[in-house]
Amino acid sequence: MTRCAYRGVSFSEAKMVVDRQKYERNELRAFQNGIAARSSFGDGVYLINDKELAAQYAFCHAEVEDKELAAVLSQKICFKNPFILNYQFTEPRLRKEALRWKYKGKDFPNKEELNNPKELYEQIGNDIKEYLLYHLYDGIIYHVDEEIIYYVLYDQENQIKDIDMELIFNIKGSKKLPFYF
Repeated sequence: MTRCAYRGVSFSEAKMVVDRQKYERNELRAFQNGIAARSSFGDGVYLINDKELAAQYAFCHAEVEDKELAAVLSQKICFKNPFILNYQFTEPRLRKEALRWKYKGKDFPNKEELNNPKELYEQIGNDIKEYLLYHLYDGIIYHVDEEIIYYVLYDQENQIKDIDMELIFNIKGSKKLPFYF
């Protein structure tokens, strides 16, 4: 199953990613005003099917890096066995099943063992990833609604190709300067 997906990043990161044809940074990141990009499903490459939403992420990434230029990257992605999340099989249900699987007969790490809520959130995400990989899923296709689809890929070397600049724009002021490649 091959699809086109997008990721928004700062322009400086975009240049490195296109040159290397590989993402180096994980999704987890704190933005300004308390907004955060979270790795809800463990370490992996998080992409989206919507170019405009990817541009909003790009704006946030450029802003937190104090850069003026942001970019949307496009790439071809493929899954052999994706886990499908949607209204029938929801994120809370996946989380519950993964935690039951992981901690069957064991105690879940108590809050005192984890220093803060962020560590707990990361632990749960890693548990979900471990559960999915154990059950031979290579990523997630998450239908948030009828239009928005998030993709989580756990093996980028084999799942992502042809990373290219789709859009570059200036985040300063209201004037956006799109460049299509």
